[in-house]
Amino acid sequence: MALGALVLVVGTQRTPPAQASSAWPTTKVALARVTSMPAPRQRFAVGELEAVDQVRLAAESAGRVTRIAFDSGQTVKAGQLLVQLNYAPEQAERLRLRAQLRNAESLLERTRKLRASSVTTQEQLDNASAAADMARGELQQVEARIAQKAIVAPFAGKLGIRRVHQGQYLNAGDAVANLVEPNRLRVNFSLNEQVVAELSTGQTVQLGIDALADRSFPARISAIDPMISSTRLVQVQATLVNPDSQLQPGMYARVRLDAQQPASVLSLPETAVTYTAYGQTVFVARQVEGGLQVARVGVTTGERWQGRVEITSGLAEGEQVVVSGQLKLSDGMAVEPLAGNSLDEGGRP
Repeated sequence: MALGALVLVVGTQRTPPAQASSAWPTTKVALARVTSMPAPRQRFAVGELEAVDQVRLAAESAGRVTRIAFDSGQTVKAGQLLVQLNYAPEQAERLRLRAQLRNAESLLERTRKLRASSVTTQEQLDNASAAADMARGELQQVEARIAQKAIVAPFAGKLGIRRVHQGQYLNAGDAVANLVEPNRLRVNFSLNEQVVAELSTGQTVQLGIDALADRSFPARISAIDPMISSTRLVQVQATLVNPDSQLQPGMYARVRLDAQQPASVLSLPETAVTYTAYGQTVFVARQVEGGLQVARVGVTTGERWQGRVEITSGLAEGEQVVVSGQLKLSDGMAVEPLAGNSLDEGGRP
């Protein structure tokens, strides 16, 4: 009996109860630190090119075309006659009024001499003077109507397609051609009100044109609207020279504005930010007992440049964030850096 009890005790000591605890494995991820660095501030907008001097030439008064003195695409000088409308009725009226003015001026001269000799009254002199002024005014009026029968170039430039024919009857406002001075252009664009403090006249912007994708065209800000629109935008105008006439009014331009001084901002690699229906988030890796643990944190982002993104709120400088492998993470998971992961190099393994 004693021997059997001893065997039973020994057998029990050799088979201890099983250990039921086991640890979850850590997830390997690439990490980077939130750093403060100078960021090249760039603002982007779109605009449309227009000539500083451009006009739609049109008839000021109605009439029949008696002369066309230009061709499509012609270069013209300021004041050059382009279209002449019939002014025969006004010409006859001008001849009559010129004769009337001569008579009125002769009567005024005689009345002045008589008044000097006290032969006539001051009232008669005043009436003669008024009659001469009225005749002069009527003549100037008809001469103005005659001038409206001539369509002239208001400035030197290049004409567009001719839209008028010999003998055609034009109504007031009917267009005959477009006139553009192509060597000086401007572009109008809008920027967010938050950048008003960064704008100044004379500042340089760069224009990109889709039709000339291999070139960039510098322009200078010439005017900034002092009023902010209801959509919280400020209107800006920039001018540029176009000596080789490669640019055409009406082209769309992509405008890039570089800040005069780069700002120091918090930033991290763009790949660290996850975009969801609930906003922008990052996984922050924090040191806990036993290693690193991640927590999802909401952030607000700003400008982007060269693969980095500005963080305006949600993180502090020096915090570690996950830059790859976020899809397999959830709050509270344990992580460890990938082999060769260097935080000082932006978290790239």
